[in-house]
Amino acid sequence: MINSIVLQPLRNGEYIQFMTDTLNIVSKNNPEKLKVSAQYEALRAATDNVEKLFKISQASLVTEELEALDKRRDDAINGINLHIQSLTYSPDAVINKHAKILLAHLALFGTSIAKDNYQSETTSLRNIANDWKNKPELQAAVKALNLGSWLTELETANNDFNAAYVKRNEELATAPIEKLKELRNIANNLYYKLRTRINSNLDINDGAEPWAATVNLLNQNISTYTLLQTRRATETGEEPIAPTTI
Repeated sequence: MINSIVLQPLRNGEYIQFMTDTLNIVSKNNPEKLKVSAQYEALRAATDNVEKLFKISQASLVTEELEALDKRRDDAINGINLHIQSLTYSPDAVINKHAKILLAHLALFGTSIAKDNYQSETTSLRNIANDWKNKPELQAAVKALNLGSWLTELETANNDFNAAYVKRNEELATAPIEKLKELRNIANNLYYKLRTRINSNLDINDGAEPWAATVNLLNQNISTYTLLQTRRATETGEEPIAPTTI
């Protein structure tokens, strides 16, 4: 069965990406064979509507300052990643071990952090910096690989970007918040209908393909966003909202 996820806490960019990921998984497994063509098309149209309105509101957020700050933090995480990858080939066993530890940790945040939407990248980079500064094994690896200056640059660039982003967001005189909320509610209901139909077909067909593989991929995707929500709740001290059976 497809696992539950609380959609409401997802920020708009994250929400759109989650729905897009879901649609891509269903598309690759053939909506017709899954017997969910109608539900798939309805959710795709609803997601497009959310994304179009979101892009309109986001357009005024993209300034030269934000683009420059985003590039700075992208360069930092990409530079760190490439440097660590090169060190995994080191003949020095100690260096090799520490590099693999840090590379494995970075992998927890996806394969292309710099290509994530603004909010997701900010959260990922903040968590990376916090972990590297506070978890003993990661601290030791950062020290052994002389990554202190890289870590400082990553954290500074990310904090500067976030401060500018928040400031710019607050400056927006008007934003279609209520309309976005309405469109998201429509998409939510269509997502639940798609999920219910896939679960039903999986049950009726005793876990056969293509439903089993599709459910597995959807659950992997859901776990990624659930982890993001859990990390954010930990950062803010808020209690994460428990999934419902809707």
